[in-house]
Amino acid sequence: MFGLLKGRYEVSHDMQDWIEESFDWAEENGILTPLTRLALPTKDYFPAPQGTPDQVVEGLVANLKPMLGVEDLDVALAPLEVLPDELRHEYGMTSDVAGTWQGNQNGGLIRYDPTLIRKPMALISMLAHELMHQRMARTPRDWPGGEPVEELATDLYVIAAGLGVIQVAGADQAGWQGYMRQPTRAHALAVFLQRQSIPLKDPISYLPPRAGKQLKRALDEVTD
Repeated sequence: MFGLLKGRYEVSHDMQDWIEESFDWAEENGILTPLTRLALPTKDYFPAPQGTPDQVVEGLVANLKPMLGVEDLDVALAPLEVLPDELRHEYGMTSDVAGTWQGNQNGGLIRYDPTLIRKPMALISMLAHELMHQRMARTPRDWPGGEPVEELATDLYVIAAGLGVIQVAGADQAGWQGYMRQPTRAHALAVFLQRQSIPLKDPISYLPPRAGKQLKRALDEVTD
């Protein structure tokens, strides 16, 4: 009876299995290690400088690179060309592309939507996603699901690298889900917390209320 009252869990068994297999792959390839910490949206993790949008983005990338294992690589940055806000509103348009990555195992170029500077969690999440492409370029391209799920896998490995709170909160702040649904992100974050023996109290206060509830439910599923 009480199980029924909880409602149907929104993450399928197949997706749960893929997440677990993907975390195993992340461990095998050094994306997740025993020393991987849970990054929180505080100055301890993101002491990015104030200044122009370009300077802020450069500072955030410098913060993120060691978390994602690409601190030794050159990553160039350039803003995307985007419509002015007044035209977006006039024509009811939104930018579907927050960032892009081009490169290989030796370095790359990240282009970013400069308007995301007004949504710092979404900005950090996007930069982490694009930098994870750079990190994955240094590994065998044999993650579970292979090339067809590369973008979804990239979101997952951002979480496995310790940036799950940033990604969940960033998607909420941006008002869109990206490649991974929020319940799936919550489940992946729960798997990370379990594997790293991190208590719920560490991330919960940094998440939007709905995401916090999803994470609590996910932890129940992961620990059953």
